[in-house]
Amino acid sequence: MSPLWKRNPFVGFGIGMGLLGALALALKHRQRSVPGRIPDEISPAIFATKSVTTAHGELVYHTSGSGTPVVFLHGFFLGASSYEWSKVYARSAGRHEVIAPDLIGFGESERPAKALDAMDYVESLAEFLSKVVPHKPAVIIASGVSANLSLLLAARHPELVSRMVLFLPTDLRGAQKCRAMGIVGKSRIPGISHLIYKRHLAQAPFIRSWLEKSGFSNPEKVHEEVLSVLVNCAQQYGAEYAIFNFFKKRHSFDVSRSLASVLAPVHIIWPSKAYGFHPSDAAHLCRNMPRATMEILPEASAFAPMESPEDITEVVSRWIDGDLTALQST
Repeated sequence: MSPLWKRNPFVGFGIGMGLLGALALALKHRQRSVPGRIPDEISPAIFATKSVTTAHGELVYHTSGSGTPVVFLHGFFLGASSYEWSKVYARSAGRHEVIAPDLIGFGESERPAKALDAMDYVESLAEFLSKVVPHKPAVIIASGVSANLSLLLAARHPELVSRMVLFLPTDLRGAQKCRAMGIVGKSRIPGISHLIYKRHLAQAPFIRSWLEKSGFSNPEKVHEEVLSVLVNCAQQYGAEYAIFNFFKKRHSFDVSRSLASVLAPVHIIWPSKAYGFHPSDAAHLCRNMPRATMEILPEASAFAPMESPEDITEVVSRWIDGDLTALQST
C-alpha cells in the first residue's frame, strides 16, 4: 500500500507546509544569531553617528555641520535607510546642521516586531526632534511615505517644523505603487512570508531586478554601491517587520484630513518617471494646503536622490536657502 501522503495530496501538502514552517523558524533563529554589518557607505565619513531612544524604539542618526537644522527622512522601501539621501545631504553640511535618521524598523535603528502605525512614527519623530534640536524648528526633507508622515507631523506639531521639501509624497495605496517600492504582500501561511523575504526578496538578484525595472529610470545607474547598501539593510535581522507591517496597515493611513492644518511652507518635487505614480496626487495635496507649491522633474525616477542626486540637490538647496516669498511667487 502506498504511503498516506501519496494517497491523499492534502496530507502531503500539509506535511510540506509543516516542513517549510520549520525551515522558516530555523532560518529566523539563524538570522537572529548572526546580525549583519551595516556598510560604511550608509553615511559620509564627515558625519558622526549617534542615537536617541524614543517611546517606540531607538533611532540611529548621522549628523554634521552647524546652523539651521535640516532633517532628511528616507522613504519606506525594500532595504531603506538614510543612505537614500546621503548623496544629497552631504552637500548641505557646509551651510546647515544636517541630521539624517534611520527610521524605526530600517537601517541601523531598532527593528521591533510590533507593528507601528502612522501616528506611532509621527510621535517617534516628534520625540526625536525635541531631543536632537530642542526649541528650534527644523527644515524637513522627506521622500515617499515619510513625506506624508511629515505632513502629519507638521499638522500635529507645528512648532517643530519651519518648512518642508517633499519628494514623491505617497501613502502607497495601490499594489502598483507598492511594487515600485519593492513591497509585496504577505503569505497567509505562517512562517512562509519571512522565508520568502529572506530567501528571495532580500537577495541581490531580486533587488537589482526591481531597481532596474521600476526604481531607476536608467538601469545602468544601479551601481554596486547602491545595490550593496540596499541588500545589506534588507538582510538585517527583523528588516522585514517594517515592510510587512506597513503593507498591512497602509489603507488606514490617511493624511487628507490634516492638510488644512499644515501651516509651514511646503514644496513638492514630483518625478515624472516614477513608475505607478501620477502628478495628480501631488496636485491634490497642494490644493488642500495653505502654503504649498510643486514642480515636476521630467527625467527623475522614484529614487532620484540616489540615481540623480545633483538634480535633487539643486531643488532642495533652492528651497531651503532661498527667500520663500520670491520662491512661492514663481
